[in-house]
Amino acid sequence: MNGAIPLVVIAFKTVTVLLGGLITYFAVRAARKTRSTGLTYLAVGFATVTAGSMLAGVADQLFQLETASALVFENALTTAGFAIIAYSLYVTSGSSFGSR
Repeated sequence: MNGAIPLVVIAFKTVTVLLGGLITYFAVRAARKTRSTGLTYLAVGFATVTAGSMLAGVADQLFQLETASALVFENALTTAGFAIIAYSLYVTSGSSFGSR
């Protein structure tokens, strides 16, 4: 394991993955219940962000990937995840919320 990473960083990464997984789980449940395309994209976006965080941590700690490379990988998946989340909001912008 990479001893240069403080334990607090690993703790925050773990909490991030757990909360991201919980958000993804609830978004998937809501998407299935409502059959909403926007919620499906939201779930995929959060899953992408969460997976990027988890995989970068695993690559850095277990596979001894360079920290800089792990950060680039994590940030690329975070960017892709946020793009998907933004798209999920675009897809749902024509919802019936404002037309009640």
